[in-house]
Amino acid sequence: MTNQQTNQYTVKPSAPNSFVAVAFIGIAAFAGLTACGEEEAPPAPIVRVAPPPPPPPPEPTIKSIAELMTEYKIDERVNLPEKAAPNTNEKRIAVLQFWNAFAKGDDQYAGGHMADLDRKVLAGLVSNGGWKSTTSTITAIEVQCKDENEGFATFGLIAAGATEQPMLWDAAMTGDEAVFTAFPGTPDIMSHLSGEDSVGAWKTYINGLFEKYSNLPDEEVEIPQSDLQLAEGADAAAGGGGEGDTPTPPGGGAGGGALRKKPHAPLK
Repeated sequence: MTNQQTNQYTVKPSAPNSFVAVAFIGIAAFAGLTACGEEEAPPAPIVRVAPPPPPPPPEPTIKSIAELMTEYKIDERVNLPEKAAPNTNEKRIAVLQFWNAFAKGDDQYAGGHMADLDRKVLAGLVSNGGWKSTTSTITAIEVQCKDENEGFATFGLIAAGATEQPMLWDAAMTGDEAVFTAFPGTPDIMSHLSGEDSVGAWKTYINGLFEKYSNLPDEEVEIPQSDLQLAEGADAAAGGGGEGDTPTPPGGGAGGGALRKKPHAPLK
């Protein structure tokens, strides 16, 4: 009895192998279905890290006036205090070389950096000897500058012999070069300058005159204009009017006084 029950549940030897084979086939099929049924995950995006911005360029080194005077062989009679100097090397070099031309009597450099009208007046002074006789007596040039947008203005008080003559120029920069234009003045301009800002005081006074004259519509308006002329001695030698408002024509006279600014004839 016992043997019969045992034989009833006996599995043939080949059955386990067949079951295992079927099981592996099923697993393989299931794995295949699973692989085909799922979408492949997209690759992770590549995160590109932007390189850091380049460091800002270093601030330009402003050379001292003393350094530039040595480097460019500026005459020692030119005195430009550090606190009254322009704010870039290009402006500093331009103004030092401009006044250096006065100190050394270099009309070629000075004229080459002046506006057309001022260059013509200078040519007249050179031709009549006024430029040479005047610049040869220069003992000092006290300089001030004031930055104005891209350019600057420069004031110079020229001591020549026993006289002191003020001059004011506007400078427009083109690259490293400057072109200087004489600013209008009056014979008594020194009496209107005070303090350390001679440039500002000069322009405030002259601009006030322009405004005053512009409000006189029915009168003949006489507006002071800038000009490089000879001093009283030269004016007298040329038959000029001394301290009057009518200037000696450029190139007239043979005197050797200091350079001065005098107004042109009245504007009609």
